[in-house]
Amino acid sequence: MAYVMGQVVVSGGSTVPLFRTPSGLCNVTFWNNTPAATIYVGTSTSVTATNGLVCHSIPTSFNNYVSSSGAQFYGTVATGPATISYIIVTDQA
Repeated sequence: MAYVMGQVVVSGGSTVPLFRTPSGLCNVTFWNNTPAATIYVGTSTSVTATNGLVCHSIPTSFNNYVSSSGAQFYGTVATGPATISYIIVTDQA
């Protein structure tokens, strides 16, 4: 079992890579450490406030099984900076 933990600072008006989910079975949990700023998350560099998932200060989790390659997640914030934290748990050693 492997654990990947980290934090990423998202500057206002920019889109940055947040984390990559690996191929295979994994659990991903992420949350916003800066509740005063809204972070929007998506799997494209063109993530915006219109098409992105709002990242709340309450942890959001999902289980995933990717059969080929993993998925890269990106984040953006209108006014920042803001910090997102994440934990990824995989069955890989």
